[in-house]
Amino acid sequence: MDQGIAGVIAGIAGLVGAGVGGLATAYGARIGAQKTLEAAHAQVERQSTAEHLHWMRDHRRQAYDDVMASYASFLAVMANLVGELLQGRPLPSDGRQRLREHFLALVETSARVDLWGPREAQAHAQALREAAVDVNTALTGWSHALREDRTSDASRCAEDFEAASRAFNEARAALVHAAVQALHF
Repeated sequence: MDQGIAGVIAGIAGLVGAGVGGLATAYGARIGAQKTLEAAHAQVERQSTAEHLHWMRDHRRQAYDDVMASYASFLAVMANLVGELLQGRPLPSDGRQRLREHFLALVETSARVDLWGPREAQAHAQALREAAVDVNTALTGWSHALREDRTSDASRCAEDFEAASRAFNEARAALVHAAVQALHF
């Protein structure tokens, strides 16, 4: 009986050992799977963040490109019309219409920066819109003074236009600087 009891005890010990070993193996596999899952989740988070930043940078770049294209178009129209004013001729109606169209395009594209930011670029886009309003107002005021043959007003309006043009160019330079900073995060 001693051998029988010893066999039963050995069998029970083996069974308990196998059970404990099985539990330890299952627990180890569970922890390993959990660590693998956590690592995969962290990788997906990093990838998602990187993709979002890339997507945001692309939209910002497009918004800034659109503003600069509108700025260049508005500036070209404005430069052609200033030639008329410098020769003492008021703006023709088609010139005023072109100026208005390009002015509105600049205002619209610069407003898109408000969607994509960052705050510094938004502030400079707002300053560019305000400067565009000032330069547009000065240019049309100059033309109006010439149309009404108010020579002294026309001279003052020409000076106002020069000052507004400088502010307009400075606002553009500030927006460009903010855009470069925003695109290189």
